[in-house]
Amino acid sequence: MAVLLLIKWLAITAVVLAVPFGVWWTLDRSRRRPVATPAGAPAGAPAGAPAATPVPAPPVAPAPVLTPARRPAPPPAPRRPSAGGGEPPTAPIPAPRAAAPTGVLDADREVVVTREEDHQDVLAAHHRAGAAATPVTVELWPSTVTRGKYRGDYAVEVRLDGRRVGELTAAMSARYRHLVDVVGLVRCRGVVTHDGRRGFQVDLKLPDVV
Repeated sequence: MAVLLLIKWLAITAVVLAVPFGVWWTLDRSRRRPVATPAGAPAGAPAGAPAATPVPAPPVAPAPVLTPARRPAPPPAPRRPSAGGGEPPTAPIPAPRAAAPTGVLDADREVVVTREEDHQDVLAAHHRAGAAATPVTVELWPSTVTRGKYRGDYAVEVRLDGRRVGELTAAMSARYRHLVDVVGLVRCRGVVTHDGRRGFQVDLKLPDVV
């Protein structure tokens, strides 16, 4: 009987002590629960502290637009007033000179050249003594007779590679003068030979004219 009374007393005591212990444990747990940190607050800041106000970035000035420097336009050329007070007439553009003909005259007849004895060195550069006749192309230029009774009269000069090698006789110069004076540069065929007595000679091939 005494044992039953002891067990009943212990059960009642345990219930009485458990109620205040449970209340205390519940209150203590609620105080230890962490408070949620507001969004935007730095880590480690105390709860309830006001969030830091963000500092706005300073405005960025736009980059200046660089434009290329323009060269000043040249001043217009001054105009000369015409005699009538109006605009000056436009100067005509000169027509280009016609190019000298580069063709070669027809070789219809053989014409002798004189005064080759004065230009043996030039002819020797185009022909070898003892060899067959050397064909060449010569130019005819207006000139004068160098000596003799017709000295100073009109004559047609013969040039080979731009160097004088002789002239036509007075009669042949008069016959072919119109070609040289009117046409300008005249070219014709010829041959250079060597005579043991007279040295180097040049003969021309010219058209048959009256």
